[in-house]
Amino acid sequence: MENFIRAISYNATNAFNNIATHGCKQILRFEIDIDWLNPKYAKDTNITAEGDFVEIIKELQIYNKLPALYLFEINKQITYDEIINIINNTRNDNLNFPALNSNKRNNGVLYIGKVKSCAWGRFIQHLGYHKNKKSHGLHIDFWAKEIKKPLMLTYTVMFFEEEMADYIEILEKVLARNEEFKPIIGKH
Repeated sequence: MENFIRAISYNATNAFNNIATHGCKQILRFEIDIDWLNPKYAKDTNITAEGDFVEIIKELQIYNKLPALYLFEINKQITYDEIINIINNTRNDNLNFPALNSNKRNNGVLYIGKVKSCAWGRFIQHLGYHKNKKSHGLHIDFWAKEIKKPLMLTYTVMFFEEEMADYIEILEKVLARNEEFKPIIGKH
C-alpha cells in the first residue's frame, strides 16, 4: 500500500507542478443576463440547441472531457441575508440546493464547484434546467428574478489537463476556504 500511495503522490505532484508552471488549460468567463432565464428550458426547449445559452454551452462543450473548477459570482450590493432568504423561500422537496455557508457576508462569490468532466452539464444543472431536479445545484432560474436589486451574475470556469481529474477537489476546497473567495453557498 505504501508504494501505491507514493505513486499517487508522485502523479499528484506532477499534475500540480504542471499547473504551477503552465497554469490551467483554458479560462472562460461569461456574463449571465438574468433576462435569459426562462422556465421553457426546463420544459419543452432544448437549452443546448436553441435560446440564449447555446453559444456558452457550445464553448463549454469544447472542453467536455476536462476537469474544471468553476465559480458563480454575484454583485456585492446584494446582501447575504437577501440571497439566503430568497433561496430558503425557494427550497422545496423537488429541488436540492447546496448547503448554505456560514460566512454571513457577500464577498462577491456565490458558489464554487468542480467537475471531473462535462462542465456544460453542470452549468445547466445550476441554471435549473437539468431534467433531474434532485441533483444538487443552484437552480438559479427558480430564485434569481426575486432579487430586488439588479442582479449581475458571472460564471467563470477554469479547465485543467485530464491528469487533474482526481485532484480537482483539492483546488476547490482550498479556493473555497480562502477568505477572499469564500462562497455564500456550499460547504467545503
